[in-house]
Parts: sequence; C-alpha cells; structure tokens
Amino acid sequence: MIALMSSQHGLKDQRILLTRSLEHLPALEAQVVARGAVPVLLPCLAVQWCDAAIKQAGASFSSYSDVVFTSSNGVHAVAGCIAGGLDLRSLCAGKRIAAVGRKTADALQVYGVTADIVPDLASQDGLIAAYIERGLPASLLFFRAVEGRESLARALQQQGVKVEMVVAYRTVCPQDDAADVVHRMQQHEIDAVLLGSAKTARFYIQRMGSLKLANQAVLVAISESLAVALRKMGLSVQVVAKQASFEAMLDALAEYFDSLALTSDRSV
Repeated sequence: MIALMSSQHGLKDQRILLTRSLEHLPALEAQVVARGAVPVLLPCLAVQWCDAAIKQAGASFSSYSDVVFTSSNGVHAVAGCIAGGLDLRSLCAGKRIAAVGRKTADALQVYGVTADIVPDLASQDGLIAAYIERGLPASLLFFRAVEGRESLARALQQQGVKVEMVVAYRTVCPQDDAADVVHRMQQHEIDAVLLGSAKTARFYIQRMGSLKLANQAVLVAISESLAVALRKMGLSVQVVAKQASFEAMLDALAEYFDSLALTSDRSV
C-alpha cells in the first residue's frame, strides 16, 4: 500500500510564482521557503499613493469625529503623505478610528495608532454593523482605494452622517522588467502560480504577455468566487484554497502535487 505524502513534502522543491505586491512578498516568501519550495517573485500589483488628495484631507482632519481606514495600503499611504510636520498618531488623536480588518489595525499600530473599532467581519458591511452597535459617527473621513466600495458611505449618509471619501491610493501594474520570469515560464521552470485577486490576475496575464503562457503552470486561486472570475478571463485554474488565505492556498497546492505523485506511483 502506498502511503500518501504529507503536505509538507508536496511542495518540496516546487517552484512557485508569487504575484503579491512588493511590500507583501517577504512574509509569503518565508511561508513558501518554510515548506521546502522555491519562491519566484513577480509582483503583479504596485501601490500608487494619491499625495494631493491625502494632503488636502490631512488639513481638514479636525473637522471629523471618526476616521476609517479600509486597508493597510491606505494606512501606509496616508502616513507617508501627510504634510506640515505632523504624523499619523498626532492627526488621529481624539478621533474614533475604525479599521476594516485586523491587518489594517496592525498597520495603524505601527504608527502608534490604536483602532477603536475593528469589526468581526472584515468588510464595509461588517463596519456598518459595528457602527450601528457602537454608535454612528457625527462626521466621517473615509480613506479608500480608487476602486473601493461605497456601501459604508451610502449607509451612513442615509442616516444623515457627513462622509468625506478620500481616494488614498490606486493599484497599478508594475513596470519593472519581467523578462527573466517570462523566460523561466517559457522554459517550464515554474511549477505553480498563486493568484489572490482578479486585478492581480489581470496584471499577471499582462506581465506574461499572453494568456497561453499565463496558463503554462498550475494556477491556484484564493477562493472559489475568484476561481470563477479567473476562468472567465481565460485562466485555467486547477487548485482552489479551502479558505481565503495564502496559507490555505499552499495547503491546497501541496495536496494537489501529492495527488499527482500518488497517481504517478500507481501507474508505475
């Protein structure tokens, strides 16, 4: 009887392409290395700060009772762009601060800001519920991505709350040279690709230069809903994480490679 290998062995020596933004790659790279795999780095998202909008909003911080940050990218953008010798901690003093998710709250903590509201459900819908429970803002300054949702703003405005939405950043396709990674893909030197969002996937295809080449390796989606979206783009997703996390993506990929190895052994 052939014993199924553990998931730890399933990734051993597998070459895995990581497509997260540059600032998020080190943590994921460490996870890949810890499992015995070989990380290949190709950032497919770059964060572009909206300096002018942030600086303008910074000048009116005192007019608002509450401030919302929807992502760690937004936190870093605001902290990096505020002017006049102020820092994020000083600006947020005396305000009720909300963070959409624990990662956003952790990013605030880096700058000495403690989030007062972190909803259990890490979304704008979760934040709406939290405000209903904790009390509506008198006025709200809302930092978001250019493509961010507006459900929170609409819900609060319907309750008579003054909401100022500020586009703090946008995500774009990196412009650095991808020729080496493209060549490795052409030479079948990459075994799998992790894809965590639809925008990442679009930029991944763009960086590969063709849909055919983008489909060369095993493609892993972070959720079933994303897998559906990626397949509509023409990407042949073979592996889907059971939970929406990069750790779960690696678990699912390990199981996939284990199953291939087991099938190969049985055919011998």
